[in-house]
Amino acid sequence: MIQEQIEDDVTLFWDIDDIIRETRYKKTFLEANLLCDPRIKRFERKPKPRSKRIWLAGPTKETIKNIIMNEWS
Repeated sequence: MIQEQIEDDVTLFWDIDDIIRETRYKKTFLEANLLCDPRIKRFERKPKPRSKRIWLAGPTKETIKNIIMNEWS
């Protein structure tokens, strides 16, 4: 529990690999079912047109958790 709080304080952003690792879903599933959701997209950033996408870690984690727990059966 304490380690999880420390990691949350240190990790500011996630990339797609971090989201895959945390959710255990494949990239294609995430793209089709979560990352296209406007609630997740609002935390997405892309520094340059052809660069890697990143998401603000804390709010993205909470939003994914809410979508899975409240909207999926």
